[in-house]
Amino acid sequence: MRFVNRRLSLRERVLTALAGIVAVFVGVQGLLAYLSLAEQEDDLADEWVMAEARRLAVHAERGELHGLNAGALFQPTPTLSAWLMDTRGHTLPGPVPEHLKSLSDGAHRSRSGGAELHLVVLPTAQGRLFVQYDATGNENKVDQFGIYMLGLGVLCVVLALAASHWIAKAVAAPIERVTEQLSNWAPDASMDAAASDEEAKLSDAFRRVQSRFEEAVAREREFVSNVRHEIRTPLTALRTDLELLCLAPDAGAPSRARLQRAMSMVDAVSAALESARVLSQRQGVKSQPIDLARCVDDAWSSLGAHASVERLQFVNAVPAGTFVDADRHSLLTILRNLIRNSAEHAAPARCVVSYHDQSIEVADDGPGIAPQDLELVFERYYRGRLKDSPGIDASGEGLGLAIAHQVAQLNKWTLVASSEPGCGARFVLRLA
Repeated sequence: MRFVNRRLSLRERVLTALAGIVAVFVGVQGLLAYLSLAEQEDDLADEWVMAEARRLAVHAERGELHGLNAGALFQPTPTLSAWLMDTRGHTLPGPVPEHLKSLSDGAHRSRSGGAELHLVVLPTAQGRLFVQYDATGNENKVDQFGIYMLGLGVLCVVLALAASHWIAKAVAAPIERVTEQLSNWAPDASMDAAASDEEAKLSDAFRRVQSRFEEAVAREREFVSNVRHEIRTPLTALRTDLELLCLAPDAGAPSRARLQRAMSMVDAVSAALESARVLSQRQGVKSQPIDLARCVDDAWSSLGAHASVERLQFVNAVPAGTFVDADRHSLLTILRNLIRNSAEHAAPARCVVSYHDQSIEVADDGPGIAPQDLELVFERYYRGRLKDSPGIDASGEGLGLAIAHQVAQLNKWTLVASSEPGCGARFVLRLA
């Protein structure tokens, strides 16, 4: 015969555990109640026999056990009997049973012919007094109580099974719903739902979701890599042509300025592609010493064609020759987005970029950020400040600060914002 090794489902485990706990609890309590009642019955029987023996001992001290009333004093009942053996070996009211003769003085318990007997032997002035109590009826009642407790325990276990079934269903239902949602999102026909418990189903669903997520990330990286490769070649050719045109002897100063601006924009597009590649990889980047003042100038120059830049007075307060260890593309992306933010939301204003204690500060003296918007400025597509600015086109997507914050996190930097309404906004990028 072949046995299938199947794990219990979550419902079955909860059901078994709860029912088992109730069964053990009820069984232990019932057994303790039965044993306690049996012990109490034995103690009461012993006390009753001892009390009867002492009563007869008092009559013996008075010499009444040999008088006219001796028969009445020794009158047996269905459960209680007494005998007196005097010093000469005579017994009243009849022969002492054999199982009593060998007993020593004191209280005793014994079984004889299926009867539960409680015995007391007392020495008196008139001889040895034997008192016997048949507690068989009491024992039967205790046993009957045990049967009642057993029936009650079975009833409690049945009720516990019903309650445990409901509780197990309630406990397993959320996991089953999550598993079903994950399975619907990432179905797999090879999964045998009937042969697996909830844990196996959930683990398999997570595995399939993880696999689909990894495939999506791989496709995203491949797409970014393909786009970057396809765009970089024409961009390189375009920049080469712009450089040749700029070096042409017949190019005037205005033309050269425009060509320089066009080359800056080509460099900005290349930097944006590199930032997209870095973000798509979602992993750290290598740092190298870079000239911070020049990097700030390059970030500002890359915004030369932006409409709002003309209304912004830009000041690069980073001392010349300041070097920091950072990824140039990441730092350019953050600075460009922070400066563009000042141009879009603060202009006409003055924007100052400074550096101290491993922190880069980009501050403007524009209208500032409203307190209710300050905690949300790094959220994607949040443009509350821009929408409230008069005369500004709010049709942008609101991704600049979110991208800057994401790039900072990728490099393990910290980007924070602070502002006082009417006193401008301040962004601090901590590199350490």
